[in-house]
Amino acid sequence: MTYANILAPLSDAKIAGGALETALLIGRKFSAHVDVLHVKTDPRQIIPYVGEGLSGSLVDEVVAAAATDSGKRENAANALFKSLIEKNGVSLVETPKAGFSVAWREDNGRDDERAAVWARTADLAVAPRPQMSAEASTTAMFEALVFEGGLPVILAPTQAPNSIGERILIGWNGGAECARAIASAMPFLETASAVRIVSMPGWLDGLASLKRVQERLAWRNIASEAIEVSGDAPVEIGRNLLEAAGEFNADLIVMGAYTQSRIRQMILGGVTRHVVSNAECCLFLER
Repeated sequence: MTYANILAPLSDAKIAGGALETALLIGRKFSAHVDVLHVKTDPRQIIPYVGEGLSGSLVDEVVAAAATDSGKRENAANALFKSLIEKNGVSLVETPKAGFSVAWREDNGRDDERAAVWARTADLAVAPRPQMSAEASTTAMFEALVFEGGLPVILAPTQAPNSIGERILIGWNGGAECARAIASAMPFLETASAVRIVSMPGWLDGLASLKRVQERLAWRNIASEAIEVSGDAPVEIGRNLLEAAGEFNADLIVMGAYTQSRIRQMILGGVTRHVVSNAECCLFLER
């Protein structure tokens, strides 16, 4: 089991550098192909949002400004792509072939919506972790991939890691989302040097099934250790999970995304929201 086709959305070069480098790191690790997707905004799509109450000339000015901004974003994204391709010495291909390769892909529309469509024909997506400087766009991208992409998503920090999947921490809560995440992360787990499973009281059936998770991995010759960490409230659980990851020196956290509803997490907070907002290493998430 491995990853053959990885999607790396690249809309804003200012925030996507770490994610693109991480995607290339994973591509090299698994001899996979990486599709780097840049979605160009169609300036005409903003007319329904700005046209109300504006004269025709003002609408034309707004559309022209949007077109200029879209062109600048495309140029910056393409420049970042070319610099990282040169740095990594990777082959550029557009049709399937064996080995580590990459392609530049373009589409038109909303970047999060089109990225989700492209994700449905990939094995794995790599995106920037939601950032304060562009919280709306990065959160929209992450949630579109998780809820609409139909595949696991890796959220990468601003600075690409030196390694990924060498030391893996699994946040186990007994939920179906986490079970799917573990299954999808098997290529990483099978090549990891160390795996630790963390289960916390109050997480569904997490403690009761902890030993069975270890047995599941053992059937694939994956050695693991299991620990229990205290915590009741979602934010406390998320904080303790990240502390456990830091103590373990994990370079990848595997967990289910949004075991509670997204709306509930937005209002009351949740484990996913806390971990996504505060993790320093890469996150492997699946819904």
